[in-house]
Amino acid sequence: MKTKILIIDDEEVMRFTLEEALSDFGYEVETAQGSMDGIEKVKSFRPDVILLDMKLRGEDGLEVAEKIKEIDEYVEIIIMTAYGDIKTAIKAIKIGAIDYIKKPLDIEEIEIVISKAIANQIIKRKLMLYEEKESKSGDLFISKDPIMEDTIRKMKILAENDSVTVLIRGETGTGKEVVANYIHKNSCRKDSIMLSINCSAIPRELLESELFGFEKNAFSGANARKKGLLELAHSGTLFLDELGEMPLDIQSKLLRFLETRRFKRIGGLEQIEVDIRIIAATNKNLEEAIAKKEFREDLYYRLNVVPIHIPSLRERKLDIQELSKYFLDIYSAKFKKRFKGFTEEAIEKMISYSWPGNVRELKNIIERIVILNDGSLINDKQLPNELQNQKSSIKAVNNMKISEESIKTDFSLEEEVAKLEKHYISKALKQSRGNFSAASKILGISRHALNRRIEKYFKDTLELQNLKS
Repeated sequence: MKTKILIIDDEEVMRFTLEEALSDFGYEVETAQGSMDGIEKVKSFRPDVILLDMKLRGEDGLEVAEKIKEIDEYVEIIIMTAYGDIKTAIKAIKIGAIDYIKKPLDIEEIEIVISKAIANQIIKRKLMLYEEKESKSGDLFISKDPIMEDTIRKMKILAENDSVTVLIRGETGTGKEVVANYIHKNSCRKDSIMLSINCSAIPRELLESELFGFEKNAFSGANARKKGLLELAHSGTLFLDELGEMPLDIQSKLLRFLETRRFKRIGGLEQIEVDIRIIAATNKNLEEAIAKKEFREDLYYRLNVVPIHIPSLRERKLDIQELSKYFLDIYSAKFKKRFKGFTEEAIEKMISYSWPGNVRELKNIIERIVILNDGSLINDKQLPNELQNQKSSIKAVNNMKISEESIKTDFSLEEEVAKLEKHYISKALKQSRGNFSAASKILGISRHALNRRIEKYFKDTLELQNLKS
């Protein structure tokens, strides 16, 4: 697409000369002889760059420039004048003009100034898109599955209470950082930064200095003072991913910070106080880690004030289609493809798949399919082998041959689903001889999810005891 340039000048010869020269350079050019005509052209032509004469038959070009900026704040304005001075140049820059050139004009100089204006506009538009994306990202958490109701409710409560430390638990790839970002972006800390660090990806020595910083000469190679993430995140949020992998001695320092909100840099004597929120996340069983002396129990209780559990994707069947469509729209736009959705067969196989990599795996698969294929609908043949080999849960339901006549007027879907869940949990517990971990694997759900369902369906302890025996 050609760059659009609008020339606003009351001299016909100047308009004609500039239009011919700039058209030869490959620009799409329109002209206007006065402010009224120029403002109408700004609305209809939507130029990228405007060459604006300072004097338009008695009118002040700077006042015209201000009116133009009210219509389009991103258009680049270059002021042209035969009566230049420093004060006028400063005024032009203040109202948003990118440059100021004197008549008689040098066409090569104008070309350089226009190139600069175009480059500046590209940067501004990229920044605008980034800011829009950032502003929307905090509000975006895609889920329609009822199992996520408690998680979403807690996310909203914790966003409103910005001083509460948060512990997010869930399998790898479930979206723990997305939840952390949602909480931060919807809190009163949203205008400050959220910094993230993966505790499992950084060696112990570096992790301590990354978190707490260090003083000059604190150790070999410390040639200057460095602020840590705790200090840099002041007034904002620090997200500690894979907290369960944090070494015990650093856990101890983190605990002291959570209790006092003060810390010392490595090699430092000064107590530094900061106002930040800590959001931690882990896919590790912290209770087991505590039993093995791999995680501090006191830190666990300090973090576990309001825990959030994110169910795995295989537990959120209703979200599979929602998330698939969301990622499809993103990658279709990114790679300039025409995909609009999925065939019924593809959806069936996606729903029946266990998704061991959770949302991250789903996202990567959709991206790969979009890159490698074309068309309007993704079909089951375009899915990876691991999905194509799955049996369709929808077909399994169809094979039960439930007819419309068999549904009574007092039928309750929730009750029927509950009966079905209880039936299969009972079978899995009998098959595993009461071993909850083994039963959860048979059912394809997490141990946490199984515990919740057992609490819901087996209030009779004797019935549960019989299943274990």
